[in-house]
Amino acid sequence: MRQQNNGRRRQNRGSNRRNFNNGNLNGNLNKNTVIESSGPDGRQRGSVSQLNEKYKSLASDASSSDDRILAESFLQFADHYYRLQKEIELNNENKEVKIKTELNSSPNKSSDLELEENDKISKKTSRRKRGFQIREEELSSVDDKNEGNDINNIKNDKTEGDNLLI
Repeated sequence: MRQQNNGRRRQNRGSNRRNFNNGNLNGNLNKNTVIESSGPDGRQRGSVSQLNEKYKSLASDASSSDDRILAESFLQFADHYYRLQKEIELNNENKEVKIKTELNSSPNKSSDLELEENDKISKKTSRRKRGFQIREEELSSVDDKNEGNDINNIKNDKTEGDNLLI
C-alpha cells in the first residue's frame, strides 16, 4: 500500500548546499562567499576567514576546558579553512596578474598577432595535400640519388674505358 505524504513534499536535506571542497574553485568561491560548515559542534555559517576564526576560538575554548580531542578537531577545521583562504588569495593574485598583462600588451600588437595567425591558418594547406607534397619530395630525392648513381656509373665506365685504351 502507498504511503500518503499528507500534502508535504519530501525534504532533501543539504541538497541545496554548494560543495566547494572538491578543489574546484573556478572563480565560484571568493573571500566574501558565505558557506556552511558541518563541524563537530553543529553547523557554522560564514565566509572562509570567519569560519577559520570561529574554529580557532572554539579550539582554544576546548583546550582551556581540557578537551584535547575536540580542540584538535576544531584545529583541523580551522586549518582547512585557512588553506581555502590562501587558495582564494592565490587565485585572486593570478587573476590580477593576468588582467595586468592583458592590459599592458598594446592593442596594436595583439591585433597584428591575430592577423598573422589568421593568415597562417588560411595559407595552411590541407593535411592530405601536405602528405602528398612530402611523399613527392621523398620520391624526388630518391630519383636524384638514382640519377647521381647513374652519372657516377657512367663516369666509372668512361674511366675504365679510357684505362683500357691506354
